[in-house]
Amino acid sequence: MSDNYESHAMPMGYRWRSSKWFVLATIAIALYAETFLYGFMVPFLGDMLQYRLNVPPSETQQMTSSVLAIHGALAVISGPIIGHFSDQTPNHKIPLLLSLGVCITGTFMVAGARSVPILLLGRAMQSIAGSAVWIIGFATVADTVSPDNMGLAMGLVMSFANSGTISGPAISGLLYEAVSYWVLWLIPLLVLVIDLVARMLMIESPSETLSKSDSYTLEASSPMLSRESQEAPSKIGSFWRLLLCNGRILVCLFITFSSMTVSTSLYATLPLHIQERFEWGPSSAGLMFAGLAVPGILISPLAGWVRDMVGARYPAIISCILQALFLSLSGIAGSDSFSWSSAQTGGKAIYSTSIIAVGLLRPFASGIAPAELTAAAKTLREKNPSPFGAGDGVSRVIAMMDVAASLGMMIGPIVGGSLKALLGYEYMSLTWGCEGKYAAFHEEEDA
Repeated sequence: MSDNYESHAMPMGYRWRSSKWFVLATIAIALYAETFLYGFMVPFLGDMLQYRLNVPPSETQQMTSSVLAIHGALAVISGPIIGHFSDQTPNHKIPLLLSLGVCITGTFMVAGARSVPILLLGRAMQSIAGSAVWIIGFATVADTVSPDNMGLAMGLVMSFANSGTISGPAISGLLYEAVSYWVLWLIPLLVLVIDLVARMLMIESPSETLSKSDSYTLEASSPMLSRESQEAPSKIGSFWRLLLCNGRILVCLFITFSSMTVSTSLYATLPLHIQERFEWGPSSAGLMFAGLAVPGILISPLAGWVRDMVGARYPAIISCILQALFLSLSGIAGSDSFSWSSAQTGGKAIYSTSIIAVGLLRPFASGIAPAELTAAAKTLREKNPSPFGAGDGVSRVIAMMDVAASLGMMIGPIVGGSLKALLGYEYMSLTWGCEGKYAAFHEEEDA
């Protein structure tokens, strides 16, 4: 009788809908959709601005930069706010659905825009929704997976996110001239529909719901803890100071910022550099970017598994040092500084190898940052729970990672382009190499 009652009380498909793997798959799809949307319109954005929004050709480059930059700028502002409220919310499914609603609305506004303000407003809505997905999504993974498997789970999720970064612009670029404008936009809308179905079906795991609800029950039953938790929001600064004074967290944030800075600076400088140095065209630039991004899809789960097995310290140190060396080598490739580095000898092979090597090594440093930040937040809460309030702090520390990545996204093209214009590509690459060595030194020092 009781078994029959329980079967009726549980939602249909409860076992598989609340399973760890379905929750992880839902977050992976959500992150894929976010990164897919971010780059989807890049190949045809210039044409869209000129022929659909009637932006003068002389203003197209500046407006293109503004449309892309608004994503990172708003993430810096909205990230900490989203993280704070996410930590106070015992159920992550509702915020995930709300963020998707905002994203779908923003996507319709972008697709149907006939003026620049509407386009910018739609991108702003996509940006805020995307920031929420990263923060709440990683917090959901942290609540679902055991600490021993955190690196592997985060790595799998990051693989989907990286694949969205590549497939979004690739698909739109291939189909833009082959299909009509609205047929092209059916593709991201289909991705969003799949995302919506997955988020609606997902049921948060019992361990997550229990851990969240227990914290509220404990507050009600303990006047002292309740008073401390109520005082914590009024002393929000103490929480942020606790995080920003932690060396482990600061190193992870710096590595995240550094990795995004290098990536976005290459987006701004690599195509022109290889054209000048090797006489390579856009197709070769696309292959170089694929060499930088595709390894992350394949290696991220392995990097997470290595982190779970041996810890983050030594993989991150070795990765940062080797990335620094290959970045410096990529600057030398094609120059006449050495006989073996010129474009006529081994320069092309050296440059291609260096870019692919950076793509292979990156997951062992920046790729494991979400797992490390999650572990750091939980460790700090165990030692000093008062500043955290009712939440576990995971959403807020992931929000800090989102801010670091967004800052790198904004600063990378500006600094990279300026260094290349003023000093040359060689010194730009050397600068990024020194930055990588600095990150490795502080990783070792903090450990």
